[in-house]
Amino acid sequence: MDKKIIAITFVLFTILVIIFAINSINIKSVEKNPDYYSWTKAVCDETSCQDYIIECRGKNVVRQTPITGAVIQKYENWTDPRNETEQNKICGD
Repeated sequence: MDKKIIAITFVLFTILVIIFAINSINIKSVEKNPDYYSWTKAVCDETSCQDYIIECRGKNVVRQTPITGAVIQKYENWTDPRNETEQNKICGD
């Protein structure tokens, strides 16, 4: 009887150790990087504006992805309401 209890306790303890080890590996692999962030930005030319997802790591652009279907044609005499700093801002400016 005592050997059964010891064996069951050992098996349960081993399972717990394995679960904690796997959990620890998963937590380390998905740590948040505070320097990585993303946001959307409208990039305009003379005739239209296209929305992009801008992905940044610190002040460096990782990727700029156009958002499908997020394009507008500018009408005559349209002015961008954003100031020049906001219009030109990409990552961490």
